[in-house]
Amino acid sequence: MKTLACSDLGAPECHFVAKAETAEEVVKTMTEHAMAMHKDKVDEMAKTMTSDAISAMMMSKVKDEA
Repeated sequence: MKTLACSDLGAPECHFVAKAETAEEVVKTMTEHAMAMHKDKVDEMAKTMTSDAISAMMMSKVKDEA
């Protein structure tokens, strides 16, 4: 199982954790969550990073959970 928490991405006040079998699925779920719940932060990141860079950053933070 792969996981990625909002707190891993700089949102310690949010306790959402995306879980899936693959890192790609985790990033997709986290992206959907971020766009729905943290659009202002996503928009701020988009000013300095491309969507590919944001995805790569998220992929680098995905964890393997037993």
